[in-house]
Amino acid sequence: MERMIAYCGLDCAACPARVATLNDDDALRAETAAKWNAAFGFPADPALVECVGCSGDGAKIGHCAECDMRLCAIAKGLATCAGCAEFEACERIRRFMADVPEARANLEGLRA
Repeated sequence: MERMIAYCGLDCAACPARVATLNDDDALRAETAAKWNAAFGFPADPALVECVGCSGDGAKIGHCAECDMRLCAIAKGLATCAGCAEFEACERIRRFMADVPEARANLEGLRA
């Protein structure tokens, strides 16, 4: 399966918002909005479930467009946070990885 590791370490290729966008799948948009509404407690509108991945040109879903980790990596010219000289000391990365173990595994794999 294709992998598309985001700046933060998430796999954009596996993200249902990106899959729904690429396949123009309204049922998956609605399912994703409902799941994210329940999981994160915000009103997710299926019409806003549009994303091509955080490193691609085009639509970004919700927080991904304004993500501090994404904006920092872009400003530093990095493909992901794994390539940052401040990786070990970065509190932003540490907090995120504590909550999202799959992102930790992806970023640490890129650093190996």
